[in-house]
Amino acid sequence: MSLTWDETRGLLATRAARQRLRLTGTVAALVLLAAGCATVPPDVAPALTVRQKLAVIIQLEHQRAIAPLDAAVVPLPTLIPGRPLPPTPSLLEFLHDPVARVRRRSAIALGRVGLPDAIAPLTVSLVDSNPAVRQMAAFALGLIGEPKTGDALVTALGDPDPLVRGRAAEALSRLGARDSASAVGQMVAELVPIAAQVAPDDMTYPQSASVEAFRLGVVALARLGAYEPFAAAVLNADNLPTVRWWPVPWALQELADPRGAAALADLIKGSGSYRIAFAARGLGLLGEPAAVELLVPLLNPSRYDSQVIVSAIRSLADLASQSALTALNQLLRTPNLDPTVLLEVVRALGRIGGDESTDLFLDLLSHPWPTFRVEALRGLAGLGAQTFFLALSGLDGDPHWSVRATVAELLGSMNPDLAAPRLEAMLDDPDRRVLPVVLGALRAPGGAEVALQYLESGDFVTRMAAARQVGLLKPAHGAAALMRAYERSQGGQAVALRRAVVEAIVGYGGDEAAEVLREALTDPDWAVRAHAAQLLDADEPDARYAHRIRPLPGPAFEYALTLADPKVSPQVYLDTDAGTIQIELSVLDAPLSTSRFAELAANGYFHGVPFHEVVPNGLVRGGDPQGNGFGGSGSTVLDEVSERPILRGTVGVTLQGDKPETGEGQFFIALTPQPDLDGLYTVIGRVVDGMAVVDGLNQWDVIRRTRVWNGISMTGRE
Repeated sequence: MSLTWDETRGLLATRAARQRLRLTGTVAALVLLAAGCATVPPDVAPALTVRQKLAVIIQLEHQRAIAPLDAAVVPLPTLIPGRPLPPTPSLLEFLHDPVARVRRRSAIALGRVGLPDAIAPLTVSLVDSNPAVRQMAAFALGLIGEPKTGDALVTALGDPDPLVRGRAAEALSRLGARDSASAVGQMVAELVPIAAQVAPDDMTYPQSASVEAFRLGVVALARLGAYEPFAAAVLNADNLPTVRWWPVPWALQELADPRGAAALADLIKGSGSYRIAFAARGLGLLGEPAAVELLVPLLNPSRYDSQVIVSAIRSLADLASQSALTALNQLLRTPNLDPTVLLEVVRALGRIGGDESTDLFLDLLSHPWPTFRVEALRGLAGLGAQTFFLALSGLDGDPHWSVRATVAELLGSMNPDLAAPRLEAMLDDPDRRVLPVVLGALRAPGGAEVALQYLESGDFVTRMAAARQVGLLKPAHGAAALMRAYERSQGGQAVALRRAVVEAIVGYGGDEAAEVLREALTDPDWAVRAHAAQLLDADEPDARYAHRIRPLPGPAFEYALTLADPKVSPQVYLDTDAGTIQIELSVLDAPLSTSRFAELAANGYFHGVPFHEVVPNGLVRGGDPQGNGFGGSGSTVLDEVSERPILRGTVGVTLQGDKPETGEGQFFIALTPQPDLDGLYTVIGRVVDGMAVVDGLNQWDVIRRTRVWNGISMTGRE
């Protein structure tokens, strides 16, 4: 028998009431005290303030634990003599706090902790009296990702609050609940009249609740690969869009369904930027040669910005027709072409190939910007091994390490007999950043022995690359060598190495692998612990290692108090080669991550650090002192994923290898909306001034100085 929303809500509310009756006397005492008891006996613990509750939640969240260990107590800073310390409530108890803000904060903490024990209580919170709590409960259930919550989330699609419906749709997409697509599509269809009024390139956030719910629903349908419910919601009888706001062409791009061709062709009409860029990219992904005629007119710098032109170039490279090649060569001859666009043309020509591009690539090998030299090498490699080796024979060693590393990477994809001698010679490269790429390019049998040798290197990044190769090539005695490498890798700077060793040794199996995994269960780094527990749980399903690795040491209560209720949003200023970028930090959404970022900025950690990756229409990445994507501060900050979307100007934490819980100081700035990354990365702020500077950044531009405004004073090292 199916229940209506009101009936379901009543049933869940009854369950919530019963659960409240089962809560400890501690919480009951706190509620009574909060209600205003005149006197408190000396043997009764005082009630916690809202700020103290939030501090406890921050502690438990970063211990990755639902409840404190061994009946811990809250060390109140202003305790009356003779008054006992109050026992620390669990996150589940905070879900029933009288203050909605506390309940909401507890819900997201439970999602970040990620244990299935929170599923039933969060499901009850889907009928909380406060819509903000219901929204966060839905989001948290999506983070935990348990499929059995699908029915409750589908029911939440009928919630009176639009944002609850949107968050439920988002959570269902994270669960991969394809059978919910029809219900999500119906929710989206109801919101179309309101979303149709939004300008195509409007980046305002947040929009009205209904518009935000529409965005969340459209993104959810794209993630679910649900073209038919999407089309039924936002396309008319002629398959043309009824909403022209940018999430619609983005979803069509992601769905890549041929039935959406007419809608994409319609969406590239007129003027604009994001809408046209997403639609242009979608046309290329469909692979229809006829789309060339629609895309070529977009290669017009006098009419369109670089975002549109870059998308059109990439799509023309996908189609790889002769007319596309002609159009790209014509664009190449445009005077004063934006360097970003020029670089994208070179990349496209490298993908398409063709002997007529050989001279261009050879000429670019002497370009002053190393990024162009890298793309020229990739283009030559695409023309064939013979052309590539011939070009290498006429080159001296490139002055920039990244170009030499690219040579090693490309050699690794070629005939090992031809590539091995060159790669072995590159083991002596003077820049240690080249060596990990060389190790990754060497193949068996010689590569295995070289990898074992470099497991003893003094550079942890080199050892990390060697560990990965040992795990891939599996030389004899490799497990024992990996075990020694793990034992030698204790300490903050070697966090990434320990992760690599754990992943590499699993393939060996046996006692040595089991010993490393069990030792990793108590590793100081949460990502190492969690990965080891996941691997052991796979072999022993009833062992529940995911519970045994908790709690992780968390922040001190006094420090958590300083983060619990900030009065200002700090501003971080990055003075770069291209100009100054001002970032406002999202301290409420990610208290520890933003605090760490501000601390690094104030201490000069980013001084002299380059932006090591710039992807047009994608992300700008920085914060790696090594510049190769493997470096960091050596201190990992746990993920604080929130409901904030990744839009143009969003600043987030870069993860090592895109693996959760591995942020070590690297960060990114989004150049365009990235809905596919929403809910996967910690958002720490947004650019409030200097986005034009971000647009103008080139790879290897450097951060010269950083400053932090904390609401009172400006700090920063010279």
